[in-house]
Amino acid sequence: MFRLDERRVVDATLSGGLARYINHSCQPNCVAETVEVDRHLRIIIFAKRRIARGEELAYDYKFDIEDDAHKIMCMCGAPNCRKWMN
Repeated sequence: MFRLDERRVVDATLSGGLARYINHSCQPNCVAETVEVDRHLRIIIFAKRRIARGEELAYDYKFDIEDDAHKIMCMCGAPNCRKWMN
């Protein structure tokens, strides 16, 4: 899920563009930002650095912080992994 603002969340669990397959990493090579195009918010994926051919794309999902009972474990394997995605 991707939060656009306080009221709107994009959920591409069942359908969406190819960007829905981009995984989370605590050390991402991409960043997701919202931009306004013709008065509509769009999610744009930008590279943070040069990405090698065949390298997996990843960005930080930055899920909202939840109570301990609803934590989502992170298994990205990055050296700076926060261990939790929220």
